Amino acid sequence: MTVEAFRIGGDGATRELFSYEEAIRQFVYVELPFDGDGDGRNDLIRVDVIRPRELDGVARVPLIMDPSPYYERLDRHGDRKRYLHDEDRWTSPLTAFPFFYDNYFVPRGYAFAMPDTSGTALSDGFCDIGGRRDIASANAVVDWVNGRAKAYWSRDDRSESNLAYADWCTGAVGAIGKSYDGSLANGMAATGIDGLRTIVPISAISSQYDWYHPYGCLLDGDDADGGWYEPYNFAEYLQSTAHGLLQRFTVSDDGYKALRAGADHERRCYDDGFWGERNYRTHAAGFKASVFLVHGVNDLNVMMNQVAPYWDALGRAGVPRKLWLHQYGHDDPFDIRHDAWVHELNRWFDHWLLGVDNGVMDGPAVSIEDCDGVWHDHDSWPVPGVRDHVFAVHAGVLAGMPDDDGEPTGGPATGGDTASADAAADAANRSVDAVGDSAMTGRTDGPAYTASFRGARIAELTPWSEAYKKHGDRLLVVGAPLERDLHISGTPHVRLRVRLSGGDTNLAVQVIEYGEGNYVRVDPDLSALVPLKETRTCGQSSPDDKPTYPVCAPRRAHDTAHVVTRGWIATAHIASYERFEPVSAGEWLDVNVPVLPTDWTVRAGHRLALQVANTTTRLAEVPLVDVDVDLDSIRLTLPAV
Repeated sequence: MTVEAFRIGGDGATRELFSYEEAIRQFVYVELPFDGDGDGRNDLIRVDVIRPRELDGVARVPLIMDPSPYYERLDRHGDRKRYLHDEDRWTSPLTAFPFFYDNYFVPRGYAFAMPDTSGTALSDGFCDIGGRRDIASANAVVDWVNGRAKAYWSRDDRSESNLAYADWCTGAVGAIGKSYDGSLANGMAATGIDGLRTIVPISAISSQYDWYHPYGCLLDGDDADGGWYEPYNFAEYLQSTAHGLLQRFTVSDDGYKALRAGADHERRCYDDGFWGERNYRTHAAGFKASVFLVHGVNDLNVMMNQVAPYWDALGRAGVPRKLWLHQYGHDDPFDIRHDAWVHELNRWFDHWLLGVDNGVMDGPAVSIEDCDGVWHDHDSWPVPGVRDHVFAVHAGVLAGMPDDDGEPTGGPATGGDTASADAAADAANRSVDAVGDSAMTGRTDGPAYTASFRGARIAELTPWSEAYKKHGDRLLVVGAPLERDLHISGTPHVRLRVRLSGGDTNLAVQVIEYGEGNYVRVDPDLSALVPLKETRTCGQSSPDDKPTYPVCAPRRAHDTAHVVTRGWIATAHIASYERFEPVSAGEWLDVNVPVLPTDWTVRAGHRLALQVANTTTRLAEVPLVDVDVDLDSIRLTLPAV
């Protein structure tokens, strides 16, 4: 009797045909071509696999994999790997695979694997944080199922008789994962490895430099170095402690020393060696895998600076791609747009791994959630129809500038009826005193109109109740109410002229919306979702593995102020991220402050505001300096419809 390897249902996606409870659960140790932990033998990577029993020896199946350094450290939606014999994990298969990928896809004719990447959990080696070893340990699984790497049934026997062959696999592999896991998928694709057909990076890093040192700065954190994890102490945190024995610390020049030196914590310089190796988007031209990106515009962990340049690079390279942008934080689409996500992911893997002609690439390439929670499809991102709207400071008000045709590019903030004009005049009168102690004063030794404020590390959001008060530690200019909705889509920019009292510090900006609304609020863990008592089940179950998870709701607050986006620059990197050049104190400087990309609609009747400060609590502490701003120089450019 012929057994079908898969079957397409009426919804255009593969149907359940096989038993999850009866599926084969096994593990292998895949050999890497190097010795990353210095113990004198090549490293072995633990890979846990589950696949349909009914197809064993009958038909080959494609593989979906989620490589991760976290399986020993962190939960997946409240799940952990659970072993048949927890006291001897090295020789034990899993009874439970965390999250839903196995429960959902194995009954549909896929194999699923969870590799412990180099130096973590049950794998040998050294975790070099997105570097060559890290990516190679994930790629080793692709090599194994394509017959290019050896694997063994146990870790202590490397004889020919103990070899494990992936003769059950077609060789077609898809890599998926959120955060670090998705970053590994990006790194895998950057190598151009044969057999990797598609990747689905969720809230993932495309350039490690832009995560560790965004715009030359350090993010806030509570570790000993004053910023978020640096590569060397992050590697130590991830290093395996299996059996209570810490694996060999590599202190050689290519181990922790290399991570510390390459990260360049003090100077934060980009280089083509250390950071170039971890910049996956520069290799887009060599991708052989399609890419389905999913990201939150309010993700303050892996921020939108990981998305826009990556999306552009993929487009220039002609890589088949799809993009979903939601309005939340470091969150999973499983919890945001559940039914649509699971179905689209199913169709995506069916197309790229099984070769099903299901039209998944025929529709719009981009789907974006708006501020009301409604999803809209577009052919491109930034969305079609975007053009630059330029705002400047006029009489203390943030207002639109005319374009070449004499029309105001920030039109919604400039024209209008008598009420709007009165509001603008009122705003101007109040904001003159709000922008600084020396605001709008005539000068003979420099710009005609300047604002001055003292160095401080401030919160990003100034509440509406404080918007028109006098601030000695920031510049805040507010616009008149918008006459029309302003859909911002893409990467804003801020240009201004400043004079600083010190040379190595930060300059930070925020674009703020003032007006009543239900705004997303990200919690300290950087999620914007709240689990409810209601649950949902996705996929088949076994007695030890039930894919049941809380339904989540957005964390929103009715408020009158919201940070639309933010940006900053380390002043020692104004000229180049590759050179550390503290600016000259007391001299006027023209500065382009990069701003995080976003997709957000500021509503009609609401006000736009621009805030400029020395630094914010989003960033690690730096030397504080006093700042003078040439008000006439300020230009806020918003790509908007």
